[in-house]
Amino acid sequence: MKVSFVFRWAPWGLIPFLVFSLAAPSGAGERLLLGLPQLIRMAIERSPEIAAAQSELAGAKSDLAQADAAYYPQFDTTALVGPVNDTRRPLVAGTRIIDPSADFAVGGFGRADMTFTQPLYTFGKLSNRRQAAARGVTAVQAGLPKKRAEVALRVKELYYGLVLAQAGIEAAGDAAAYFDEARERMDRLLKAGSPNVMESDLYRIDTYRADTARSRAEALKGVNTAYFALKSLTGLPIGTNFDPVDKMLSAESARLGDLAECIRKALAERPDFRQLEEALQAQKWSVEGAVSDRYPSFFASLAGSFAGAPGRETFHNPYFPDEFNHAMGGVVAGVLWHFDFGILKARVDKERAAYEKLVHTKAMAELGIPIEVAQQFYEAEEWRAAVDAYDQAASSSRKWIVAALTNFDMGVGTADDMLRGIERYGQSRGKYLEALFGYNMSLARLEYAMGVESW
Repeated sequence: MKVSFVFRWAPWGLIPFLVFSLAAPSGAGERLLLGLPQLIRMAIERSPEIAAAQSELAGAKSDLAQADAAYYPQFDTTALVGPVNDTRRPLVAGTRIIDPSADFAVGGFGRADMTFTQPLYTFGKLSNRRQAAARGVTAVQAGLPKKRAEVALRVKELYYGLVLAQAGIEAAGDAAAYFDEARERMDRLLKAGSPNVMESDLYRIDTYRADTARSRAEALKGVNTAYFALKSLTGLPIGTNFDPVDKMLSAESARLGDLAECIRKALAERPDFRQLEEALQAQKWSVEGAVSDRYPSFFASLAGSFAGAPGRETFHNPYFPDEFNHAMGGVVAGVLWHFDFGILKARVDKERAAYEKLVHTKAMAELGIPIEVAQQFYEAEEWRAAVDAYDQAASSSRKWIVAALTNFDMGVGTADDMLRGIERYGQSRGKYLEALFGYNMSLARLEYAMGVESW
């Protein structure tokens, strides 16, 4: 499920809110207290993507089991039944062979042919494919952490959005309280006939307050939809309610370390890069297996054949085998060598092309992963600076409001100065929340790009 976050602002920029394509939750009951690590574990446990990856792993292990079993003997048997002419043993008179059988008599026969074949030496047909299958299992296993990281990143996005929207509701409440206080003071001074307030100032406050109410409703929508999305991902029943452990996103500075160290860690530990390494090795062995198909295979075989036809007399003669009455067996050694005019060569070329494709894919990853890590690294630094700047701006604008309210009461301040202070506070507070979300998400994406499991 892909969730997109869209920040919208009231005209004076009170708070950002989150837009999802889901419905709001309903139901009441005992509320659980769940943190981000718990929600991630719950989502991973029920993720259909991870279940599909587990099924893929089971398939890869089956391929390995087939490659291992190819070293053991293989047994083939063919059983036949059908009609055959009844005959008697022929008579030999001089140089003539006389058939004393009736002109037309039909009976039945049964026959079973069995072969045990043991490979002896195959020029790598078995060993190369066994190595390819083993590497294939390792490659699929290496991809499982990537699936878990993808699920974790989606849960983080929703969780941070939920906490942000709840903080937005609180910010809207703070702004509404400031407007209520300003309106009360204006109304009192207006009744007292103060020259620094006009009746139109009350209308201006009502206009701003309407924007605040709308922003609060939109923030509430973000809470409900993020809440429902988290319940869907984690498999919580509709009637089960929970609250996030965090009441505000973290503003603590994370130790990002050196960019070169982050890139080195990503290239060494990122699961999809390790999966690519294993897939490359698996394909290398597949190429060797295709090459070995061009060489002979030596084998030993135990063969046996049994046949019987009740209506036919047995004729024992080493020069004339009886296909319908016999019992024979023996051990042989042999060689199987297949020749064609280009089919095997084309298969080798195809496997080599697949190998070259993986080589180039790895080269692209070696170029792309450092860029991705650097992008998230610098984005985290940018959002960190924005958090500090807008936190200071929100603090200063709050002081501006207090000073403007005091000056307004003393008759030396204007309503316009007071309203502009509240407006700037709303903008700074909203941008601070946006910066908090961006900072925490950039850290989450940086950990994902580095292949770090942080839950």
